[in-house]
Amino acid sequence: MTKNSVIENIFYYLFCGFTGGVIALIIWLFLKLMNLGISLIWQTIPDQINFPFYTVILCTIGGLILGIYQKLSKAVPDELNAVMAKVKKEKYYPYNKTLLLCVSALLPLLFGGSIGPEAGLTGVIVGLCYWAGNNMKLIKNRIPDILDLGIAATLGTIFFAPLFGLVAPNEEKLFSGNSNINGRKQKTVSNIVAVLCAIGVFFALNTLFGGGLGLPRIGNYLITNTERIWGIPIILLGVIFGVLFICFEKLSHVIFDKIKGKLGIIVSTTLGGLILGIIGTYLPLTMFSGEESITELHSDYISYAPWILILTGVLKLFLTNICIKSGWVGGHFFPVIFSGVSIGYGIAMLTGLDIPFCCAVITGAILGCTMKKPLAVCLLLMLCFDPRIIPWILISAFIGSIIPIGKKKKGVE
Repeated sequence: MTKNSVIENIFYYLFCGFTGGVIALIIWLFLKLMNLGISLIWQTIPDQINFPFYTVILCTIGGLILGIYQKLSKAVPDELNAVMAKVKKEKYYPYNKTLLLCVSALLPLLFGGSIGPEAGLTGVIVGLCYWAGNNMKLIKNRIPDILDLGIAATLGTIFFAPLFGLVAPNEEKLFSGNSNINGRKQKTVSNIVAVLCAIGVFFALNTLFGGGLGLPRIGNYLITNTERIWGIPIILLGVIFGVLFICFEKLSHVIFDKIKGKLGIIVSTTLGGLILGIIGTYLPLTMFSGEESITELHSDYISYAPWILILTGVLKLFLTNICIKSGWVGGHFFPVIFSGVSIGYGIAMLTGLDIPFCCAVITGAILGCTMKKPLAVCLLLMLCFDPRIIPWILISAFIGSIIPIGKKKKGVE
């Protein structure tokens, strides 16, 4: 290795670290603005102005505003699997509407959309990464690696899970042969540098100024032979809910594609908001991304009937797809985790089984069906479940991943 190449590699790794820090700052600012907006719309204003059907009216108005904005700006965020597919196939992602896409990704979250922020944010950040690579000569020949780095850092930071960010985009390649071993090692190192810097900066900003997302820990396991005997039946039950999610996805895709084609995006997003508002009025836990609802559920589940918790989880799976396909584009990870936890609480209360065990197994099975990546599921769920339950999560995610329903997607989703 020549002196010039050593210097070039040092500069490249410094750039990766700097990029990770910038990604963390963007994510933190986005989430901070989201939290402030949600607090204003859903707490401050209702406290000052009390009128009936607030949720229905606000969600419908939110859908109307979102539809008008998307129609005028032509800025519609891609779903996460579409971002991944474009990056892998074309080694390119557009950046000409980055600021407009930020607004389009933020609006559904402000108005209570049953979605996570990862899809919109990933598209924005990958676009900025492409812009940086395209305008800096020393890294112009590494644009594909920069795009992959952006995805890893974004996912790792949003979920505060570095291993998930590193593994989720490329799990299928981990054990595959690769003749360019040096290139693969360099790419892995650059991703690690970016993800660790991103999470470090994000942690510092959260510590100093607050903000961000977070999943609560669900522990105090008491796994007996009864849980072990019921393990596989509970996994299969979770798989059924995962298949239900896929059915909801296909159905809502067909319905809202026809609505968009015949009536336009404004009608589609407004209808999505109306459905969200109606269900959210009677079952408020079905709204928003779900991480705060898990905290609420964890501390107050005993006040709910088991069938209400199961129904809430199922309707959350339904609403997430309604939102995404109607034009309220976002991610499904946080909502699906909430659904699994809610259903898990309900099943545990009905059967007398250990609650964290049921939550972990059912959530793992649902995510296994939707992601088709068992290792990534385990790394993601390590955020809220004890390591002792990881073998069960891996088994449930694997069984879910081999269910042949639905086309296996490229990317994370």
